[in-house]
Amino acid sequence: MKPYFKQLLLFLTLYHSRDVIAQYQLYESDKGQLSVGAQIQTAFFGDINNQAGGVAKTHLSTAFWEFSATPRLDGSLNVVEESQLYGGFSYVYSSTLNHDLSGYTQKDVAIYQQESDFLTLGTYDNYRHANKTETLFLGWKSGKLLDEEEKIHMDLSGGQQNFKLGSGFLLNYGADNGGNLGTGWINPRTAFKNTLIGRLTVADIKFEGFSLQTRPLNPAEKRHYQGGNVEYTVSDSSTLGLSYINTRNHRFLHENGSHESLGLQAIDNNTLNVRFDFSPWDNVTISTEYAHQLNSTKISTKERIRKTNYHAAGGFGQIEYKRDDLLWQPAISYRYAIQSNQFDAMSPGFSTWGTWFQGEITGEWVLDNANLRTHVGRLTLTPEESLTLNLLYYHFTFDNARAFDLMSANYGNEVNLLTDWEVNESLNMSVGLEAFIPNEGAKQYLGGDANKVWLQAMLSASFEF
Repeated sequence: MKPYFKQLLLFLTLYHSRDVIAQYQLYESDKGQLSVGAQIQTAFFGDINNQAGGVAKTHLSTAFWEFSATPRLDGSLNVVEESQLYGGFSYVYSSTLNHDLSGYTQKDVAIYQQESDFLTLGTYDNYRHANKTETLFLGWKSGKLLDEEEKIHMDLSGGQQNFKLGSGFLLNYGADNGGNLGTGWINPRTAFKNTLIGRLTVADIKFEGFSLQTRPLNPAEKRHYQGGNVEYTVSDSSTLGLSYINTRNHRFLHENGSHESLGLQAIDNNTLNVRFDFSPWDNVTISTEYAHQLNSTKISTKERIRKTNYHAAGGFGQIEYKRDDLLWQPAISYRYAIQSNQFDAMSPGFSTWGTWFQGEITGEWVLDNANLRTHVGRLTLTPEESLTLNLLYYHFTFDNARAFDLMSANYGNEVNLLTDWEVNESLNMSVGLEAFIPNEGAKQYLGGDANKVWLQAMLSASFEF
């Protein structure tokens, strides 16, 4: 039996969790602490009529498996006035058996490889795996150094670490997964590289300044983010946030498979983002976010220099009604999200089901958060504290179908039934049944005979220790 089949049989009995919680204390005293922990994640998928029967289905797998393991080490050292030096290190092993449905890899097809600023043709193996450092950072917290009551607090950190802005609509995941790294759905790599993050909290106001660099599959697509964020806790039930982000990327342009540069492309995007979360009544929560962008691109070649400037916008509004006093604690919500044509989706990430991978089929495997309008309805039931049932309905339309050379903007509908089960303090499991029903826009976008209902079953688990 091949080694990866042994791994599959062993760990298939082991959620879509992103953070390591469980830790063992190696050392703890008044001087500080040192702890270790690890997380093992696995997921198995089976699909019927993938790509809704579209042209790409032939070279993608109807069943595939993902696995990741992340050991980590965290420590802190207490210094003057309860201020603290802290740091962390983690490492990720990831693997995928067969070819997922993103199309980044395909079986028996020579397609362009990642990890180079020029693209070279190659064939991906059915089993891909990788080892990489995930986080490596140092920081300092002020404790009572600035204020005895800690109403004024400072936090400075740098290195390779995680950063999330608001709901993660714009900034959350700093690293790519999938492709030759595997684990495109589990997404165990989330940290930004070469970060410098400063936070100052003064009573109910938090100020943040940040410089971040992404870790993409293709180094030429590396992004640099610099910006600032202010969040004001208006009351126990309302928060207001305002951010500015500058996005830069300089990349060489190549003919496919060629080392010779044809020119340079420079991207310089500026984003203004505002967020507001509040509860006007008991059991009702309203969340809204809006981003306006001025996006600039300059392409310099031997023949000419071409500059383009355009405005784009994106955002969402959501309302949720929840009753903790009723049987199974029902919560129902509706969200409308729009990312206009030419919107720079930046680096979003997973917060909960539907954010910001919109649909376990559409958002995970097909469409990005650009040129898209989405209606989402969600019902959540909690039969017991350890068990949660989620039913999500999505309706997708393109903001500008002509940008994709399509006649119809009506992409389709998706239904997700997702069950989360906290088996114990260490083991969490999720089971999903999903269906995508294509409309005319999806038939044109996916091509071929894309008129079938795309069905997917998912089993995932996370073991933390």
